[in-house]
Amino acid sequence: MVNREKREDARFVTDRMLGKLSTWLRILGHDTVYAADIKTTEFEADEDEDRAIISFAEHEARILLTRDKNLALAARKKGVQCVQIKTDEVMEQLKELLRHHINLNLEPVPARCSECNGKIRKVEEGEEGILKGKSYVPAHMIGKWHFWVCEHCGRIYWEGSHWRNMREKLGQLKEFYETH
Repeated sequence: MVNREKREDARFVTDRMLGKLSTWLRILGHDTVYAADIKTTEFEADEDEDRAIISFAEHEARILLTRDKNLALAARKKGVQCVQIKTDEVMEQLKELLRHHINLNLEPVPARCSECNGKIRKVEEGEEGILKGKSYVPAHMIGKWHFWVCEHCGRIYWEGSHWRNMREKLGQLKEFYETH
């Protein structure tokens, strides 16, 4: 049985082998830093990337997610909470997190940028100009749909067909969650 205790404050850092998982966790509203985005200049110059990731996870009180057995071992030795992911496919990786009693939101929410992990906010009336400057935004839906913008990188989001596709995939995870 999965521990149903709420862990909404759980924040993650993922290694370079878990880029897709990072994206999905962000889509689900979880604060997730991808290893490639960690600025190693914040750490001593002689630290390698594994040590930088562990230091970052420790300093930020984040759960380290990794496919690397040695990185997981080193993190645990330092007292950093860590989950070693064993599968390649992202939906299976999310199931692994559920099996490790990590309570995940299983609905896409407009809270985090899937690209940069920045916070996103609703585009308010009168701000439509920021939408019109993006070639990928469906111009005919401006004023009809809700849009969100990343406060860090400016990426625009909306609930299009891709949200329906994500919800379908996540429906299977919800069934798994409810039965375990």
